[in-house]
Amino acid sequence: MTVRLARPTTTIWQLDVAVLRTLVERLPSGEAALLVDALPPLLAMAGRPDPGSAGEPATFDADELIRRVRRRAAQYDADDRTVRDEVRSALDRIAGYCPAGVLYRVQLPLPDDIRELFPDQIRLHAAGAGAAAAGPGAAS
Repeated sequence: MTVRLARPTTTIWQLDVAVLRTLVERLPSGEAALLVDALPPLLAMAGRPDPGSAGEPATFDADELIRRVRRRAAQYDADDRTVRDEVRSALDRIAGYCPAGVLYRVQLPLPDDIRELFPDQIRLHAAGAGAAAAGPGAAS
């Protein structure tokens, strides 16, 4: 007799937290604080950076963001397109809590490929807006 174990599924909550924590890693501390402070308390608490992680934001592109979210959300079997679509959905839900000014400030330091993950209606469409803040080694 073969016993099949059900694969654990990632909940919307786990996905939102994985995306939020990864995005906060990529943002400068001021923008990260703005984003977290705009969220409901439980989500804000889950998205706060780890103590002792203060300093320069991590520099990575959208592909690395997808890899980090996949790891955090334990979606090891999911392909890139699926995770990318789930990241977009999570960013849409997260953005629903934020005023337009916060969304603008959060997207400004991001490279273009990460900004493209945000929903069309709130995406910052300033060509090259994130290039100067992306830093060396970042794909923009």
